[in-house]
This record gives sequence, structure tokens and C-alpha cells, in this order.
Amino acid sequence: MARWLAPRLGNGRAATISGRLAAIPARGGYFPALLPAPDHRRVIGMVFDAALSPDDWRTLDIYEGREYRRDTAWVSGPGGRRRAFCYRWVSALPPAARSIGGDFGAWLSRHRLAAFGAVRREI
Repeated sequence: MARWLAPRLGNGRAATISGRLAAIPARGGYFPALLPAPDHRRVIGMVFDAALSPDDWRTLDIYEGREYRRDTAWVSGPGGRRRAFCYRWVSALPPAARSIGGDFGAWLSRHRLAAFGAVRREI
């Protein structure tokens, strides 16, 4: 899916969104689940100028599965606030899920874990 999506993403930049993250274990790594936060916590991520057709969005919706729902949200970045699509976790969290705050990449790095689908390289 990443190879299919990458050429469609366009320019990306750092952004934040209201919420918190859980890390969901899967065979071969972890993937993030965006959850609501009862306070003003922020999740760090990226926002892209994606060139996706309605069929492309349907493909992504199917890939993300029933656990996620595509939603619109306000994101904040270098250019200010804007509306963007995001995928929010809408299912019950599995028992092995870990609450990780708001920075998935930093959490993976701190615990020396891999993201789902990532290629690990030993140095």
C-alpha cells in the first residue's frame, strides 16, 4: 500500500492534530491508532497535499478496515490551521495496545521497535 500511495501524496509538512495515540501490535511491528483526548493533547504527524480521487479514497478506506473511520479534522502546521482528512480508531482497543502519548516515531525509536511494514536495517 505504501508504494501505491507514495506517488500520490504530494508535498508533506509537519502538523499536529488534537488527540492521543495508542500503538497496536501486529505481526512485524506496530501501527498507530488516533484516539480522542479529553484535554488539549496534540499528536505529531504529517499533512500532505494528496492528489487522491474518490476511488483512491475508497481504496484507502478499505485498506484501513473497519477499525478506522476517515474523518475531517483541523490540523495545525507551518501554514496555520487547515481542514484535512485523518483516520480515527473507532473500535475497542485490543488488550495488547499501548498508550503512547502523541509522537509515534519517537515512541518507536525510544523503545527500539519497528512500525508495521517498515524494513528494519541493522547498522
